[in-house]
Amino acid sequence: MISNQHRSFENPRETTWLTRQGVREAQIDSLMLSWLLEKGLLTERLRGLCGAHFRLEVLHEPSIGWESLAPTDSPAEIDGFKREVVMWCDDEPCIYAKTSVSNSTASMHPWLRTLGSEPLGERLQSLADVTRTDFEFTCVQANGAEDRSLGRSFVSGDLWARRSKFTIKSHELAVIEVFLPGLVTCKGHRSGHG
Repeated sequence: MISNQHRSFENPRETTWLTRQGVREAQIDSLMLSWLLEKGLLTERLRGLCGAHFRLEVLHEPSIGWESLAPTDSPAEIDGFKREVVMWCDDEPCIYAKTSVSNSTASMHPWLRTLGSEPLGERLQSLADVTRTDFEFTCVQANGAEDRSLGRSFVSGDLWARRSKFTIKSHELAVIEVFLPGLVTCKGHRSGHG
């Protein structure tokens, strides 16, 4: 993997974002590549692998350093709110996702503040007039820092992430998804499903 594709959570200015073609050309495990390029709902795919062992947890404390992956024009960087979730399979954190929503988008779509543990993607899929930009991809180094929001789990090593924006009737929200090591070791993959 090319070294400038890596970015430390502590040094966001070094981030290099790849297009779909660029990430296809990177040397990425085929399983991880399939997750990165997934166009369907990540919650649906992970739930299909893990069954009753799947859960979505809403984080109530900010995570460490993940906000630096947001686009510089992210709608909630100036005003608004963020919603952070982790998707689990058994005791393995598999996917971290953060949604940034501006106050103007939230005022037009107040349900965004009351999602609770309902997956955002499932709600968006049920709406009309929703579009999504192309994904951008990057690889980050977690540097072995413990993310207390993930309980006993340590997040370290190289992590792939993607970002995109949704537009709901001309109102934007930004989504970042980080693919955690538990994704490739979760029960569904170990048992050969998927």
